[in-house]
Amino acid sequence: MYITLDKTQYYAYTGTYELNPILETVVFVHGASMDHTVWSHQSRYFAYHGYNALAVDLPGHRLSRGRLLSCIEDMAEWLINILAGTDCRTIHLVGHSMGALTVLETASQLNSDVHNLKSLSLVGFCYPMHVAPALMNEARENPSKAYSMMTEWSHASRTGGEPVPGFWSPGMQMSMMENNDKQAIYCNLQACHNYSGGEKAFDRIQCPILFVSGKLDKMAPARLAKQEAEKNRNAKIELIDGCGHNIMFESPDGVLDSLKGFISC
Repeated sequence: MYITLDKTQYYAYTGTYELNPILETVVFVHGASMDHTVWSHQSRYFAYHGYNALAVDLPGHRLSRGRLLSCIEDMAEWLINILAGTDCRTIHLVGHSMGALTVLETASQLNSDVHNLKSLSLVGFCYPMHVAPALMNEARENPSKAYSMMTEWSHASRTGGEPVPGFWSPGMQMSMMENNDKQAIYCNLQACHNYSGGEKAFDRIQCPILFVSGKLDKMAPARLAKQEAEKNRNAKIELIDGCGHNIMFESPDGVLDSLKGFISC
């Protein structure tokens, strides 16, 4: 479906269903230079099992128009406006990597008189999310090289171990990134690197929090997510074997099972 804000159309996958205001809504936000399809397995499940699913394309990504947003706070403000443009009031926020920072900030800014935030799930999360200088430089000067670097670092293995026969996760990620605006990768990585509101955001959040990390994540090490989870009495963490940063592709059922168990509590 498309949601129009200020005469600009933004896309969100809903599993082909109209949003039902009676149902709880699971909102999915993708990471840097990615799009809503990273959540295909998980968003489809929730859409078909008694929830609204809303897997967004951030501005300037895949099917969403509009300018790229240069900071996490702007992405959170945009997402709040998207939610305000629907009749959905009871929500669960789910984000991966840059999307995890976005939903963290969103959760801290939501007006409780308008939205009932039931849960927050942070997948492939670390804070601060500093970006290596070499990757930042390639993202600015040679996006295709940055795509290759991120794809290699995001996977536990270049070959083998795919959950579906004939599926090649690194190839899917490269194709997805190549189909986005060439400026998206640098803009997105800068937003991650510069975000400094994490501590204040966690302090303002009252709902249960789930961290989901791949044990072999090189880009957002699981130990950092574990440290963050241990600081918050409302948080729990689940670690998935044999996975790197692109955890939704490497273990689609593992991520789904974690979200199912947490959101349906």
